Amino acid sequence: MKKLISLLVVLAMIGTLIACGSSAQSSAEPQSSASEEAKSSEAEKPAEESKAEESKEEPAEEAPAEEGFNWKGSGKLVVYSCDPTDMCEARFAAFTELTGVEVEPVYGGGGELLARIAAESANPMCDIITGVTSDNSAAYQEYLQKYKLQTVTPEEIGRTTLEEDYCTYGASGNPMVFIVNTDVLAEEDIPYKWADLIDEKYFGNIAFTDPNASSSAYIQINVMEQLYGWDFVEKFYKNLDGKMLNSSSAVPRQCADGEYGVALTVENQAADYAAAGDNIKVIYPEDGTMRAIGGIYMVKNGPNPDNAKLFEEFWYTKEASEITVSFNRRGERVDVDLPAGFAPFSEIKFMNYDYEKAANSAPVLEKWNEIVVNNS
Repeated sequence: MKKLISLLVVLAMIGTLIACGSSAQSSAEPQSSASEEAKSSEAEKPAEESKAEESKEEPAEEAPAEEGFNWKGSGKLVVYSCDPTDMCEARFAAFTELTGVEVEPVYGGGGELLARIAAESANPMCDIITGVTSDNSAAYQEYLQKYKLQTVTPEEIGRTTLEEDYCTYGASGNPMVFIVNTDVLAEEDIPYKWADLIDEKYFGNIAFTDPNASSSAYIQINVMEQLYGWDFVEKFYKNLDGKMLNSSSAVPRQCADGEYGVALTVENQAADYAAAGDNIKVIYPEDGTMRAIGGIYMVKNGPNPDNAKLFEEFWYTKEASEITVSFNRRGERVDVDLPAGFAPFSEIKFMNYDYEKAANSAPVLEKWNEIVVNNS
């Protein structure tokens, strides 16, 4: 009897072990399946993601432009701008549609707006300033925030790298050019170089404005001085016959109206008049020119920094460049066609323009004003 009881106990134990083993095996099967799924999922992950998970010490490579970038924002953005109002409004509308952020623009001259930013530096009211040139902005860098773009590749904006700490510039820029009214000047009298501008046949026939009031005219006298020296600049001033117009916008307009044969201006204004009339010819000076590099800058400690970053990124999108080109301006991207009649930079002779020297405007303007006084 005892043997029978012992046998029954052993059989019960064996049955229990078999049941547990079956239960364990059943439990283990989904775990194995999950493990296989994890391996499969791991294999399907992008190389950068898998590498980042394998080693936290080595950061993953940067994702392609715009991948995973969150374009949605809220609230507002205050933009100071000296760009044309109609072009700005088109850009701002597209930015708002993309991000949901409303833009509050303030328009004015570049020098005026930069001075305003400096005056407000204890309590900044602005997030972004656009349209000012590097010459003007150089003296205000302490009030501007550097930023590295995240949604473009360097090649898309004509750069070789995207540095961590630069105020962003793209493939745009406004070369200094001449326009000629061919109803006023014969073909053989068209100037093709800065050096030509001191020829007596242009006496009193050159449209130019006061460099003290115009950033483009200020750059133009820097170009002439850096190429040929102050003696040349003085001869140029004498050839104006004491005439200086009251604004940079009047310069190409009065040339187009036939009041002058030659005007010193910037490419975008020249292109506007060339597109409007076949009597206007745009000249890229053969002895060299420069491009006024316009920037978009975040203002340091601005009230809406996240929205300012969104606007920086938007500025370099293909959509934004296409808007710019539709207003007869160079876009920031090289994968957007140039406006009709614009020469690619590869076909323009650029001088070795000293931006740093030009940024120190006081001695340059002092010398110019001395020339004006001595020859009045």
